Amino acid sequence: MKILQAMAVMLAFVSVAQGQVNSGSNGSDGALNPTSNIVINMADHPDGIYQYTSVNISNGVTVTFIPNANNTPVTWLVQSNCVINGTVDVSGQSADGEIRGVGGPGGWAGGSGGSNPSPGQGPGGGAVSLLNVGGGGSFGSQGCIGGPGAGSAGQLYGNAFLLPLLGGSGGGGTSADSPGGGSGGGGAILIAASGFIQLNGSIHAYGGAHDGINWTYGGPGSGGGVRLVTSNFTGNGVIRTDGGVGGCAYAGSGRVRIDAFQNTFGGTLSGIVAQGFQPIIIPVAGQCVQLSIASIAGASVSVSPNGQLLSPDAIISGQQANPIPIVVNCSNLPLNTLITVTVKPVNGSPVSAVGFNTAGTLASSTATVSLNMPRGGGIIYATAATSN
Repeated sequence: MKILQAMAVMLAFVSVAQGQVNSGSNGSDGALNPTSNIVINMADHPDGIYQYTSVNISNGVTVTFIPNANNTPVTWLVQSNCVINGTVDVSGQSADGEIRGVGGPGGWAGGSGGSNPSPGQGPGGGAVSLLNVGGGGSFGSQGCIGGPGAGSAGQLYGNAFLLPLLGGSGGGGTSADSPGGGSGGGGAILIAASGFIQLNGSIHAYGGAHDGINWTYGGPGSGGGVRLVTSNFTGNGVIRTDGGVGGCAYAGSGRVRIDAFQNTFGGTLSGIVAQGFQPIIIPVAGQCVQLSIASIAGASVSVSPNGQLLSPDAIISGQQANPIPIVVNCSNLPLNTLITVTVKPVNGSPVSAVGFNTAGTLASSTATVSLNMPRGGGIIYATAATSN
């Protein structure tokens, strides 16, 4: 059984005075001013946070990323202005035959294809199909179910504020006559500038597409997340968080959030779009709300689950009677918060059950949720909703 951790966050306010945003950048990463296409390897930024003095992406220049080991979203904190005339791309990757596509930074991977396919990863991951195309991932909007025998689309998740910052979910794999892996979900990027953000180029957070090449039909990934925080947002460029299209299914769109005092942007925003001003940037260190699956039917789960069906993070005996107890560890979460545990099996529809973190303290508590576990492999994750 694959294990996927879900995490929410308590958030910190940035300084705001007389219509001026303070991104909080210390400038330690200097100026980002590439003159040709670059690939930013995020390995040396395990938290995904870059502290720039300024950003200037010239026309014709494309910036892409290699996700870090923690698969964090990209966060650019900019002391002055951010000007994008080129392209910033955090899109998910398409599947390659039976090999699943990985997500963009902060997004989730697709499911693997072949004789033992797996569902797309992430809260909105698409389901597998043994007969047709894998289900498309969902995020801000829901993916489309293909035709008879196609995998079902994932569920909606996230919120209009993009707090926490999340990426898209992967498409489901398939073991049909021409098996294929699912494509990855679009990544997520936050750009906060103390000056202005001018976008005449483009920011892409596409979901990976699977177009049926060689007649393989893994599900496409959903679009990712893009959030901009600035005093003044201007330009005529494009932000795209479209879901991928593949086989006879398509994935859901991602989310776009614009937080600006002055917004004169005249370009195109695609996805589920929300605009306003909410001056919250990043979590305060040590105050994050965290959820992790601690045990399933008494079997301990690794604190760093790999989420791979071929090397399960937990194995439950087929003789184990339902309902099965699942223990969720919670950090910095008020007691008696509603906790939802969801299982997305390889075959069949997702199953959910709820409980409350009644044991412990605000800093460290546990919830035990009893769930009727479907048989076979799949993904399990926990989520919580709180207004704090």
